[in-house]
Amino acid sequence: MNHLTEEQLIEHYYGESQQPTRIDGHLRECSQCADIYAALRNDLAAIEPITPPARDAQYGEHVWQSIRNFVPVYEQKHQSLWTRLTNLKALAFVTGCALLVAVAFFAGRQWENHQHPAQIQTAANNAPRQPIVLVVLGDHLDRSERLLVELKHADSAEAAAPVKAEAQDLLSANRLYRASAAKSGDPALTAALDRLERVLVEIANEPDNPSPARLAELQKEMNTDGLLFEVRVLRSRVQGDEKEQQTGAVRTKGVSI
Repeated sequence: MNHLTEEQLIEHYYGESQQPTRIDGHLRECSQCADIYAALRNDLAAIEPITPPARDAQYGEHVWQSIRNFVPVYEQKHQSLWTRLTNLKALAFVTGCALLVAVAFFAGRQWENHQHPAQIQTAANNAPRQPIVLVVLGDHLDRSERLLVELKHADSAEAAAPVKAEAQDLLSANRLYRASAAKSGDPALTAALDRLERVLVEIANEPDNPSPARLAELQKEMNTDGLLFEVRVLRSRVQGDEKEQQTGAVRTKGVSI
């Protein structure tokens, strides 16, 4: 027979047991558990419940009076009327200064636009091309020159294959440069890039294995020698413009504008 534990007996005493009938039956049959339960019941009955003291409506005030001397008091700082007026004057002064600066800046911009519109427009129109554009265009013309030289000396399908691939690569870039030259008002550069573009289109659309006769015909139709000379002249011009811009940048370095 399994005896009851102390926890089960305590729960049974306080009426919290989930199996009171079974425990009562066990206590009637087991004298050992019955003796333990009797002693435990006497001990629990001797314990008197703790009754909380009565608290009236003044309980909170009594607690505060008992601890108020141990709590630090924080006093609110009161600004004098003069201090508050001084702060307002300082704020108004700062706001006024900021407003004056903004008005002066706006007036200066308006005066500059009214006094020198022609100079500003002329400076914008005469602004040199960016050096990076000239460098990239010079590289494009250099590659185009090498392509024309290879086309001039190509005498077989194997020699023409890399020329076709290079032409396809240069074609899209040449269209961008031609459009940029036309937009910037450079007719000589626009015309040269237009003729170069027609040659690149013709080469890019050629079959993969052109015959030697077709290569000779292509070289004759495209006037390779004339276009090659024109590209060389154009590349020299671009390089000259690039050097001129670099020289001008060195001369104007450190000069106030």
